[in-house]
Amino acid sequence: MTNLNAQAELYVDEHYKFGAKEAELAEFMDHARRVREVQTALAAKHPDGTAARVFHAKSHGCLAGRLTLIDERPEFTRHGLFGAASTAYNVMARFSNGVGLEQHDLKPDVRGLALKVFGVRDSAAATSDQKPRTVDFLMTNSTNPFGSDQEEFVQFMEANANPGVLNAHLIGFLSAHTDVARLLMKATLKFVPSVATEQYWSGHAYLLGPQQAMKFNVRPIEQKPTESDEELLKETAKLAQISDAPGDGLESRVKRWLQMRTVTNSVINPNYLGFELRDRLRRTPIKFVLSVQLAKDAQTTPIENGLMEWKEADSPSVPVAELTLDRVIDSADSRNLRFTPGHFIPEHRPLGNLGRGRIFTYESSQIGRHADIDEPDENRFFSS
Repeated sequence: MTNLNAQAELYVDEHYKFGAKEAELAEFMDHARRVREVQTALAAKHPDGTAARVFHAKSHGCLAGRLTLIDERPEFTRHGLFGAASTAYNVMARFSNGVGLEQHDLKPDVRGLALKVFGVRDSAAATSDQKPRTVDFLMTNSTNPFGSDQEEFVQFMEANANPGVLNAHLIGFLSAHTDVARLLMKATLKFVPSVATEQYWSGHAYLLGPQQAMKFNVRPIEQKPTESDEELLKETAKLAQISDAPGDGLESRVKRWLQMRTVTNSVINPNYLGFELRDRLRRTPIKFVLSVQLAKDAQTTPIENGLMEWKEADSPSVPVAELTLDRVIDSADSRNLRFTPGHFIPEHRPLGNLGRGRIFTYESSQIGRHADIDEPDENRFFSS
């Protein structure tokens, strides 16, 4: 296949790294190998020695609910699962911490939200006999991933493979990759009272139909803070003193971030985010609005540079659906599930080097931890 023919497979603002599909694929294969190496190293730190997720190992809970399309959504958004064929979908939502070990929830970290949407067809105009499938939308509470492309993100993974200590590898990586360091400080140098009150972004771009690119995000709807006990308020005050200390330079922020990572004991339950999530759900359903941002041009909304934020001023978020979560799925039923950008339909193909590469690294991690091969049975979890 010539480069010219290979380029025809890509979205208009995509391009293969090294100028060739085969060369990019070879690097993705190397990434898959390196993921397994990190997974093996992390397994040795788990109490039972078993391989787990390389990122997002700690779950705060897997919830079930519905993704309901907004009737007034604009016509240009009506592609793929946002098309007119369905008005609502059953959905699972997994909330998690970012690192590959189970650590105290007070430690600075990104928080993840992975959606598994059931009953999606390949096209809004699909025939009724077409078998529906699942689509996974993966997000974190960082506007961008920690790498301009998949190679830089894999380097970050390797540097962060020992998240519980202040390792020289991580410090060296952050010193050499200041854009990643700034983004990491922005996303994690804060106290998170609840995963239900965070906003989450897709990071890299996806297709929205055959000729548009999008990023998507979810923001909470009227999610008020729960009542905090006295000890949690004290702990919050301590963290605020560290995270809001004088000194806005990158070096001072990294030092404060490293200081927060040394939290090893606390009167606060190390799993408070999971307890808070379940307590909140007992009182009221958890609601978000899902929106899309459209790609405008290669300068303001690039596809191949993961570190450049798509700003609301350049591409405002357009609401397309409401997410309502109303019950908990047993952890035994969700532990081995696969949440991956590889679960997509053509109208929502992951874009960019990061989007293409994550399919391989996620698969490598899932093979290493013996994740379920088959997707969960919708009828089992959402029987009428």
